[in-house]
This record gives sequence, structure tokens and C-alpha cells, in this order.
Amino acid sequence: MNIKQQQSQMLSAIFSLEPLQENSAHNLSDVSAAGLSIYQHSLLANASRALAITFATVHSFIGKSDFSQLVKEYLQKHLKTQFDWGELGDNFPHFIKQQSRPNSEVLAAIAALDFACHHTERAENVEKDLTTLSLLNDVGAYQLKLNFAAGFKVIKLDYPADLIITDITNSHKSTKADKGSTHSTLNDIAEQLTDYQKGQYYLLVWRPNFQAQYQQITQQEYQWLALWQSATMTESIEHPSSVQPLSIGGALDKTNQEEFSIIAWLPQAIQQQLIHSISLLTPS
Repeated sequence: MNIKQQQSQMLSAIFSLEPLQENSAHNLSDVSAAGLSIYQHSLLANASRALAITFATVHSFIGKSDFSQLVKEYLQKHLKTQFDWGELGDNFPHFIKQQSRPNSEVLAAIAALDFACHHTERAENVEKDLTTLSLLNDVGAYQLKLNFAAGFKVIKLDYPADLIITDITNSHKSTKADKGSTHSTLNDIAEQLTDYQKGQYYLLVWRPNFQAQYQQITQQEYQWLALWQSATMTESIEHPSSVQPLSIGGALDKTNQEEFSIIAWLPQAIQQQLIHSISLLTPS
């Protein structure tokens, strides 16, 4: 067995998070069971700590013990490929949804909102210049683009995660204080999670003052903002010169203007600090 094969086998053993069995396939000659156990415990502890920060709501709703077990199962299926612990967990909501555990679909929706907020708060700052709004008076819509707040995103969920978080947080502040039992509170939360109906819910996540906020939006607003989200992501991945920028006029052409009014939406977006500036597109 060459060095590369030994490294691959050792990593496989570590990420299995299972005890090293004598004469097993994972029994590496130069790695003792005790040594491997140290690596495994460290990996699980670091991953649990990192994901508890990223998915703070899920962690608080199911408790430390169940969350650690969930993280262990997640790591066993999805090896950690990121060097930044803060980037771990992009497919954690999908993983939760596939689990045969109580309230898995509801918790997956909450996890998706948790991750969206985490991603938004880590986004690089965007310079704000509202004086550029004057361009709306002098330049055609096909020569202008909107610049949004750092890390803004829209997500579509199967459950109203925002309402669930608000309801449970408010109702169990007093419950936990009265009962004085975390276990009882977690049981109450688990029961309350069964009360919500599956459907289609659209949420906007943005960061007006360095802390992520979220709110439900209409399907029409979601479709409008999804155009800009997609354009922003494309521009960040591709070289700017190879991408055709999205203009206000171009976005409106792709939007049902009978159901969505930019005249009504824009002042509210500015007030919410969702829009940071308007740019003049250079003619091609």
C-alpha cells in the first residue's frame, strides 16, 4: 500500500467516526485505536461546535445531544471538504430532510433559513451610495442595474420557518422559566413543531445593519428578486466582461408587471436598506 492509499484509508477511518476494530479494513498499522479515537472526537467536537453556530435555531430546538448525533450522521455521509468551518453545512438542511426522525421536514426548513442568515452575515460589505438614485430620472431602465445589500438572498421553503421560530421562541421563553426543565421545554418544542402545515413560503434574507433579518414575501416579489440573486451570483463567479449584466428594464421584461409593481416596491426596498445603489451600465 502506497502513501496516498494509506492517507485515504486513514481519512476514511477518521470520518467513519466508528471505533477501530481489530483486524478490520480500517486497522492501519501506524494508527492505534486510541490515536484514531482522538482524531474522531476532535472532528466531531469541532463540527458540532461549528454547525451549532451556523444552525443555532435547529440546535436550540432539538438540544445538544440530538444535535451532536445528527452531526455525527452527517459527517459519516458527507466528508468535510471545506477548510473553513464556517462554510460547512451547505447541504445540511437537505440531509436533515432525508432523515427518518420526528419533524425532519420542518427542521430542514428552519435549517435552510439558519444557513441563509449565516451566509448573509458572512458576505463581504457592499458600498452604499443612495445619491445614485438620481439616475432613475435621467437614464433609461435598460441602462441601469440595482445593487443590493451584502449577501441578500431569497429562499423558497415548505414550511413558514420565520413564523415557527417567532412562535416557539416567544411561547417557550415563559415555559422554560416556569418549568425550569430544559428537557420538558424540548419536548414541548417537538410537539409544537407538528402544528404547522406544509405549503410554499417565500422569504427574503438581508443584512441592513450587520445582522441578518428575514421576512416573508409574495411569490411575485420572490420571482423578481430571484432574477437579481441569480445575476449577482453569476457576476461573482464569471469574469465581468463575459457576463451580460441584468438591467432594470431587462428584469421587468421577465416579470409579470400586472402582479409586481417596481414603483410600489422600490421605496420600501430603499427604506429597508435592501438597495445600496444604482449603477449605470456601459453600453456593449
